[in-house]
Amino acid sequence: MKRVLFVVAVMAAVLTSCGGGPTLIGKWKLDSVSGEQLSAEETEGTMEFKEDGTWESKRGEMSITGKWTLSDDKKTLTTSTEGREEILNGVEITETNFSFKDGSDVITFKRVD
Repeated sequence: MKRVLFVVAVMAAVLTSCGGGPTLIGKWKLDSVSGEQLSAEETEGTMEFKEDGTWESKRGEMSITGKWTLSDDKKTLTTSTEGREEILNGVEITETNFSFKDGSDVITFKRVD
C-alpha cells in the first residue's frame, strides 16, 4: 500500500511540474503561414523540442541545434543558437498544432510524433 501511495505521489508531482495541458516537447513540421498551405518541399523539414531545453531543426542533410525556453504563461518562446537569440511572441500550443506570430504572419507547425 505504501508503494502505491508513493507511485501516486510521484506521478502527481510530475504532472504538476509539467503544468499540464499541451506541451511544446516533441517533433513538429511546418504546416502553413497565415493559413496558406505550403508545398511538400517547403514542409519537408522538422523541428524537435526536447525535454532538456534543447531543440534540433533538420532538413535533408542539414541540422541546426540550440536551446529553448518557454515563458511561464506559454506565450513567448525564446530560442538561441550560435550566440543568436530569437524571441517568438503570440505562441499558441495545442495537442496537434504550435503557432507563433512573425510580424503580421502566423507561422503554424503540426505535431508529427
